[in-house]
Amino acid sequence: MRSLWQLAVVAGVCACATPAVRANGPQRGDGAAEDSYAPLDVGADYLSYRKLTDRPFQSRDHGDRWVDVYVNRIGATEYLSGAPIPVGTIVVKTSWQDDHGAPSRVAGPIFVMEKRAPGYWPERDDWYFAIHWAKPPAEDAARFGGPVYWRGKSPRAAYCWECHDLYDRHLGGLVSSTQLPR
Repeated sequence: MRSLWQLAVVAGVCACATPAVRANGPQRGDGAAEDSYAPLDVGADYLSYRKLTDRPFQSRDHGDRWVDVYVNRIGATEYLSGAPIPVGTIVVKTSWQDDHGAPSRVAGPIFVMEKRAPGYWPERDDWYFAIHWAKPPAEDAARFGGPVYWRGKSPRAAYCWECHDLYDRHLGGLVSSTQLPR
């Protein structure tokens, strides 16, 4: 059985989204320039961010991959406390493929969110989303046409916003047992 990630990306829609949510996103042609591969820009310095997990946890919403969560200093406290997320907050999730219930050594995509100034995209609470995968395994590279960098209002990034629209503050969350002490 294919993972949600595979189905969502191949079909171009998120399996967890409702038609009403999908209808609010950009249509074909919008954000086309944000489908092309480029070096990671937003969140590229994530190793300097506050790491909020002490070990990866399996995330069904990220294709059953194992993820670690990093948040920049602007919003880490608010992310953990449930407070409103300030503009400039960047959340990065690094990922690894699943290997029979444990993280493998095969890196998966890097998932990025950035809280932007009001007006960027009100329908998404002004969140910017991106999926960056510089070195997908050969099978995935063939399926996606090489490295992946889908971002912003690209219809391919719909995988992100259609699920995150359903979460409190559009964030999702952490598995509590993986949170590092505050």
